[in-house]
Amino acid sequence: MVGVDTMENSATPARGELFSLPAGPASLCFDKNEFMKKTFSVDEFLHENRNAGSLEIIRDDLGMYLKVLRSAMIELINQDYADFVDLSANLIGLDQQIAAIGGPLEKLRDEVGQVKGALEASMTEIERCLEQKKMLRAHKKSLQSLGRVQGSLEKLESMLLGEKKDLPIDAILLERAALESIQLQFNIEFCRQFLDEDKQRLAVDLWSELLGRLKSYFLRALDERDSKELERCLRIYCTLDECRTAEEVFRREIVAPYMNRVISETSLQNAPQGLTGIYNQILDFVSMRMKQLCQLTKRNGKVKGYSFIVNSFWTEVERRMETNMSSIFAPGNPDAFYQKYKCTLEFLERIEQIIDDPDDVAQFKAHAQYRSFQVRWNLPVYFQIRFQEIGASIEASCTTESSAAPQLTQTISASQFNVAQFSAALTAISKCWQEGIFLPQLFHRFLKLTLQILARLTVWCESASRPSGQKHDGTPSSPEEQATRVRFLVALYSDLGNILLKIPSIVSLVAAKSPPGVDQSELEKVVEESGNGFREKRSQLQRVIVQELIASSLPQLRQVSDIPRLYRKTNRELPSRCCPYVEQVLAPTDTFRKTYGTTIGEDAMREFLTGVYSHVTVQYYQVIDEVLTSVQKTEESLRRLKNLRDRSATGASAVTAAASDRTAPSDDDKIRLQLQADVMHFVRYVEEQATIPRDRVDRLPQLVQLVDDAIKGPRTVGGGSNQ
Repeated sequence: MVGVDTMENSATPARGELFSLPAGPASLCFDKNEFMKKTFSVDEFLHENRNAGSLEIIRDDLGMYLKVLRSAMIELINQDYADFVDLSANLIGLDQQIAAIGGPLEKLRDEVGQVKGALEASMTEIERCLEQKKMLRAHKKSLQSLGRVQGSLEKLESMLLGEKKDLPIDAILLERAALESIQLQFNIEFCRQFLDEDKQRLAVDLWSELLGRLKSYFLRALDERDSKELERCLRIYCTLDECRTAEEVFRREIVAPYMNRVISETSLQNAPQGLTGIYNQILDFVSMRMKQLCQLTKRNGKVKGYSFIVNSFWTEVERRMETNMSSIFAPGNPDAFYQKYKCTLEFLERIEQIIDDPDDVAQFKAHAQYRSFQVRWNLPVYFQIRFQEIGASIEASCTTESSAAPQLTQTISASQFNVAQFSAALTAISKCWQEGIFLPQLFHRFLKLTLQILARLTVWCESASRPSGQKHDGTPSSPEEQATRVRFLVALYSDLGNILLKIPSIVSLVAAKSPPGVDQSELEKVVEESGNGFREKRSQLQRVIVQELIASSLPQLRQVSDIPRLYRKTNRELPSRCCPYVEQVLAPTDTFRKTYGTTIGEDAMREFLTGVYSHVTVQYYQVIDEVLTSVQKTEESLRRLKNLRDRSATGASAVTAAASDRTAPSDDDKIRLQLQADVMHFVRYVEEQATIPRDRVDRLPQLVQLVDDAIKGPRTVGGGSNQ
């Protein structure tokens, strides 16, 4: 293994691809190129060459190749020996040269460090001097500002607290004082640390005095209704950046006393027009006391930055209404609540018209007290009361036992509702959107209630149209009960068609009440989905009516099995008309067609009868087939018995009997003829009275073919046997 490591180390230069490994003996048990791999591993090498020979052979081969590598290395050194010698000669004295260069370099490094330290010291000193100069300048500026503050205080004191204090308010003096106050406040910011408490207190007193005089001037201008003086006062307030102070003065001194008299429970009870009268008095205040202010401060007015309607007028009005007239928000009486809320909406719209500017209107609606005022109107409670009123009527109508005692009109009409539940539902829907109940702010809730009413009617139709069939004790229903049941189902079917015709008008009603921004197509889609439910229920109801008619018709088919007893051994004449059971089978559909043909319509009636006759015909076919099969079997048994008797009789008597058989129809022939007459009468009624082609009725052509084949078949067989 030591030899392998040595060989690997010696081969390392070859990995630089400067030369390839020397060739070894051909008898080596491994590939020498494996040593050139970057991922060479001794373990992998031994694992891959374990089958090439034993470990002793591998060891010997590795030793042999190691000798080859050493020889190649010696040859390589011999080839470059001169270069090795020159390199060692050139390195002689290199240490002394490096040491000679090191000394000057270290000296240079020390000199650079000294220069750097000197520069940093100079920079620090310069920065200190600049900072000191900055502080001196700031101190000088503060002293200058202090001097200006002292001058401004003296001027303001002479203007506001001097001999002119008791003189009438002078607008020019206020303007000068306002400008001087602005200068004073500006300069105080730069010398506040040098001001003593007395001067600071004096500055505050002067500011308060200025605002007090300005307030008096403002109120005087309002009382005198002098537009120029009012504009001048507002500009002074704006100069002082005290617009909100002016609005607060107006609210507290002008608006509050008036609204305190107008907005109260006593005023509400004594007002002839109720809440409308209160709102009119409130709006009269705007026209009487705020007309000039609104003209001056509106967006295209002469003075900017004010909103007296929002910050003075509306703030006080809303606060007074919440505290002094809170009864208007009570939703216990929905009719009174509706009138008050509608009146309030009109009041807010009139305020928006006074504001006029869209941006100011948006600011008005975004005001915190506006939102608080809207929240005070408990619309969810109002809707819940209306929901109970409207929903209770439709729920009371839908919870009656309509199947047992249907609430029908005297005559079933195709143009109006016949079942009380449909009239109640349509009345409830109309009530949702009528004036006095519907509020635009509750549009989505009333839309949901409309859809709930339609859904409740659909659920009721589902329960009312379930097949009855039997009483609760399991006994079949009487014909009168079945007739009443069918009458109710037809009325329900007709009303489902009528409610479908009303869906477009319901959509139009909802769309007319929808607020701006509602997608009309989505609205139509939502309401039309309820119409799809009624269409499904109408199709289901058609199947229920068909089942009721089938249940009334099928029991009569049992009489078909009695026909063989009518003709066998009775010596009856040939049948000339159908049996009574055929009329009895057709009687329910005939009565249904004559009674409800106008209500249902020809096409729908034809679909009803086609469904009934298809089911009845399938059962009729089975019964006829069973009877014919039984008759055929009986006939063959009698024929075999007769043939046995005929063999024992004389030839002459046999010929006579055969001749009589060929001339006189048998009882079985009469049975077949009767069945044919019954079937053909059934077919004629279907085709002529019901106007339904026979090929549209399931198994009807096959039924006709069955009785026709029965008439032809037995005679051929009988004739063949007699011959």
